[in-house]
Amino acid sequence: MIPAELEPTPVDLAAIDAEWPLIAAELDVLDAEISLFYADDRGGPSPLDWRRLRRAEARVTRAATMVVRPPWHADGCVSHRLAVVGRTGCGFGCEIVRCPGCGGEQVLHQTADGCRASLPRAV
Repeated sequence: MIPAELEPTPVDLAAIDAEWPLIAAELDVLDAEISLFYADDRGGPSPLDWRRLRRAEARVTRAATMVVRPPWHADGCVSHRLAVVGRTGCGFGCEIVRCPGCGGEQVLHQTADGCRASLPRAV
């Protein structure tokens, strides 16, 4: 059993969940690149192999720029009332904020500062 202090917090799990679309898209790029290597055994990459790589790279770009509005905003939380309760430690000054009304927490990633995990989620 993992000691409680080593288990991920709800904020950690939300950050992983928020980054998952980007991780999955990057895995698709890796799969497409591996297919290109194996294509040498068939006489070289086909136009379909190159298309698969371009589409996977486009998915990475879309996933890295997508912003998802947290669902608890619909419950009446107002952004100017959110209180900063911590930092994520990702190196880009990203914040963990809490709504005093409902107690919901959210990770706000700073895309302007270069953070790629720009998909906030409620926890």
